[in-house]
Amino acid sequence: MECRSLVSLASILLVLSVSFSTSFSQKPFTVKKAMLTIYRDGNVCVEVELSIDESEFSIMLPLLTSSDKVWEIIVLNGTGVLLDYELNDYNITIYSLGSTDLTLEYYTSALTFKEADLWTIKFSSPFELTVEFPVNATIIYFNRVPSAIRTKDGVISLDLQPGEWEISYHIPIASSQPPTPGSQSDQKTTQPLPILQTGIIVIAVSVSALVIAFAVIKGKKGFRGLSGEEAEIVQYLMERGGRALEAELRERFPYIPRTSMWRMIRRLEKKGIVSVRKVGLQNVVELK
Repeated sequence: MECRSLVSLASILLVLSVSFSTSFSQKPFTVKKAMLTIYRDGNVCVEVELSIDESEFSIMLPLLTSSDKVWEIIVLNGTGVLLDYELNDYNITIYSLGSTDLTLEYYTSALTFKEADLWTIKFSSPFELTVEFPVNATIIYFNRVPSAIRTKDGVISLDLQPGEWEISYHIPIASSQPPTPGSQSDQKTTQPLPILQTGIIVIAVSVSALVIAFAVIKGKKGFRGLSGEEAEIVQYLMERGGRALEAELRERFPYIPRTSMWRMIRRLEKKGIVSVRKVGLQNVVELK
């Protein structure tokens, strides 16, 4: 009789243990969409959309690299309100506060490396995601077969399953200052010029651009004291009708490091020259 009671007690404890471990292992969130956007300089933008149990006060989400190698972290709930978070090793704890949907975005340069002319992105992902490569990139190698491969306007996108990934790609050399699409220089082929004449033309164009930039700077309050690169950004915004995506600014000025571009935009915002607003997962920079 005593032996039967012990067996029954052991069975109950086993059932409770299994039930507890099962409920504990269930994640309080679901990854609806994850996207990696690779830029020409090797930096990567990571965007993750989550669906959360509204009864959760906070959730812990794994990062694709160590927390000390990520920057420009933004967490928004479904209504666009910024949420607080804490970083810990390879995880981020987000205080969802009853939100049912949220978006996490951050940047890192730790996922890619370059050898000679060949770039490689290497990471381990606990969830499905899509990787978008720079324009005109060519995939040279991947260690596993993607779920899907798509190409649109020269951009390759790969859908990847969870797990370890290593993908090598090549980017053709591009001009540091590509012509604006639809501009006159983009539609016509220029004839070769003698070296001296070309130098004079380049100098003349540069001087003209500076004259225009300084004319604008002097004509508006708060535009004084800009650096040369800040003036170039303002000039580019004027050429684009007063607004541009932050990603477009990075593409237009590839010689300006990403972090430097971010700081310059914030300085221009503090000076009252531009405003920055969030549209979806993109930052729009507008002249005031």
